[in-house]
Amino acid sequence: MAAVSAATAIVLGGTAGLAQASSAPAASPQAITVTQQAEAQQAARALLASSLAGSFSTAERAEISKVALGGVSASKKGKWDIIAAAFSKVKGFSKAVGGKYSDFKKWYDGLPLYVKLPLQAVSPTLTLLEIYNALH
Repeated sequence: MAAVSAATAIVLGGTAGLAQASSAPAASPQAITVTQQAEAQQAARALLASSLAGSFSTAERAEISKVALGGVSASKKGKWDIIAAAFSKVKGFSKAVGGKYSDFKKWYDGLPLYVKLPLQAVSPTLTLLEIYNALH
């Protein structure tokens, strides 16, 4: 389910670039703000509409749908869970995030556009370095 949550976060971010700089506070599992819940819902909707949606199991899609609709899962999971889930569905992610930032950036830069767009959609206000640091 963690993979589903992360994927949802990635997709829901919109199509803004990863190069935009801003801080992304981590959400406490018990206390999620209205803004964080809205971000998680947006990320979940984006993920469900992306090309990555087909790689999720039925249970994962159901969990992402709950987040998208503002269900119980959205109040317990933050956008970082959704971002992590989305990135984890891309081949080579584990090796890339386990290494140095330069390796992660090289992996990301080598992804085809149809894979990058959903990832950018779920993390529109984050830089690639911020994503790497949070997932590393």
